[in-house]
Amino acid sequence: MSNNALIANLIKMTLKAQKEVIFSPKNMTRLITLVKRMQQSFRLMVGVPDYATYVSHMQEQHPDLEPMDEKTFFRYCVDARYPSNGASMKRCPC
Repeated sequence: MSNNALIANLIKMTLKAQKEVIFSPKNMTRLITLVKRMQQSFRLMVGVPDYATYVSHMQEQHPDLEPMDEKTFFRYCVDARYPSNGASMKRCPC
């Protein structure tokens, strides 16, 4: 059995054995929070910034300034990481 199949079977058996605990209404908010934090972590690992964190930072630290809209924010982050204005990159964006 390959490692992927073994991991899949372990997850499947765990979910079957603990489904009452994992999917109880009491734990759904925890599960949703866990999924959101995992999404945020994965995005940050590959270099995709988190717009919600940016907005909350702007509201807390710079209430007099209006935050960029989501499309402008991501364009700004991509341009900052991968300059396209003909300037050479001084270091690897990784």
